[in-house]
Parts: sequence; structure tokens; C-alpha cells
Amino acid sequence: MTIAEALIFATKFLEKHSIEDASLEAEILLCHVLALNRASLITHNQQTIEPQKYETLKHFLFRRAQHEPSAYIIGKQPFMSLDFFVDHSVLIPRPETEQLVEVVLRVAGHESQVMILDVGTGSGAIAVSLAKYLPYAKIMGIDSSEEAIKMAQKNAEYHKVSDRCQFIVGNVLEPLKNVGAAFMAARNKWTVPIFDLIVSNPPYIPTSEIENLQPEVKNWEPRQALDGGKDGLFYLRKLIEEGPKLLKKGGYLILEFGQGQAPALKELARGTFKKIEILKDFSQKDRIFCGQI
Repeated sequence: MTIAEALIFATKFLEKHSIEDASLEAEILLCHVLALNRASLITHNQQTIEPQKYETLKHFLFRRAQHEPSAYIIGKQPFMSLDFFVDHSVLIPRPETEQLVEVVLRVAGHESQVMILDVGTGSGAIAVSLAKYLPYAKIMGIDSSEEAIKMAQKNAEYHKVSDRCQFIVGNVLEPLKNVGAAFMAARNKWTVPIFDLIVSNPPYIPTSEIENLQPEVKNWEPRQALDGGKDGLFYLRKLIEEGPKLLKKGGYLILEFGQGQAPALKELARGTFKKIEILKDFSQKDRIFCGQI
């Protein structure tokens, strides 16, 4: 079987199982199996596939037909022009979250020696991206999942920024004032447990809406990374209440949030922040809270 024939087979198989963007999904899986990029997939489309690799492709297709996300199948996901290792312990980084990172980069400034806290770091996609694009920044990531912290550390090492990233296991429900002390004890990297920026893409989906999500999300991604409580604001509320206690004067709290939550966040933040911006994502939906104390 040639690459071209395998691609046709894979696309039709995924279409039969109602997988969205079947052609793209087939390309992603086939590229991984053959260790080729998408351009090479086209230029080498008459190349014959080895039987063992064809069997691997079929195994991947059966997994994808069960609505397991491709990122989990191949073990990585692109984000901010970087590849990140992912598994079922972490949320898959989303394109819309790249805009959250872009806002932090703009606020921080390329040359600044900022200290940044990433709450609910997951795979470390936000923290590692910031360390990669802010060469003088120091980043702390915290997550309640030990498995997620291991994945974040792996990604920091892969991208060679582990010397400026520190990841610790912690319950994000605890007052954030405890985070600085925990971080100091972990490796004693900082002189003071105060941050210039706090960033987070917390769980913000209302509990009642989880079952309405795509099967790729509700059946495969960690629920604790999705469920924001009854109104979706459980973690966002905690961050707005506790976050300013860890920020330097003039510091920023930058959060991703869900549809329809902007008015509630502005009300929660009133009186605490001297400046509040609600920024839209690429789909022109309110998506990012940016507050300066």
C-alpha cells in the first residue's frame, strides 16, 4: 500500500466513524507513523508503507474511531510553534489559549526579568512557552496533579528551560499566599515569593455542561481540568480573590474564561484592580481577563 492509498483508506475509515476533519486527522496520524511532515506526505505519496507501520496506523485509527484525541494517540500537541508532550493526565493545549500567552508576552515585555506564576499548569504549555519566549523570566507552575507536574517538567527539559521553570504539586483551592512559601522551600530559587504576573487557564465549564461536550473532551480529557463547578466560576473566583495577594504593585492577573462569564468576573474584580480589560479571542468572543492591581 502506498502513502496515497493509506491516506484515502484512513480518511474514509474516520469519516465512517463520524470523526470531524477526517482528512486532517488521517494526515496527523499517518505523519506520526511515518515520521514525516505534511509536505513530505504529499511529495512521497507513492512510497510504499512497510507492513508493520501499516499495522500501527490501523491501531491508531481504531483508537481515534473511539473518539480518543489524536494528541493522546501520538503523545504530543503543537502550541505556540512548539511541540508539547501530552497524555491523559493533562488537558490538551488549545489554539485559543495561545492568545492568553500572547497577552502575557505583551504585558511582560521581551527583555524584562519578570517572575510569573502559572496556576493549574497541566502540561506546562503556558509556563514553558513563556520561558521560551521571555529569556529572562522565571516561571513557577503549580498543579494538583502529580502526573501533570511530571509532564510539565518533561516539557521544560525538552525545551531546555528547566533552569528557569519550577513546578510543584499544590492544591489550587488553598489560599495562594501559601504558594510562594512552598516554592521557596522547593528549590530556593527566588529571593521573594512575589510575582509580577499570575496567569491561569483554569477549569471554567459549568458542571451541568460537561455532558454536552464533544466525546473527545468529556470522555478522554481529565474532568478536573474542565469542571469549574456549578456556575463555572469556582476557580476563577478563587484566583480573583487570592491572586492579588501574591502580586507586586502594578502586577497583572491574566485569566482565560468561558462564554458569558465576563460580567461576573468584572463584578468580582471591582474594587481590587485599578485596571480591567476583557479581551476577545480569534473568534471575537470574550475570552481573556486582564487585571492590573
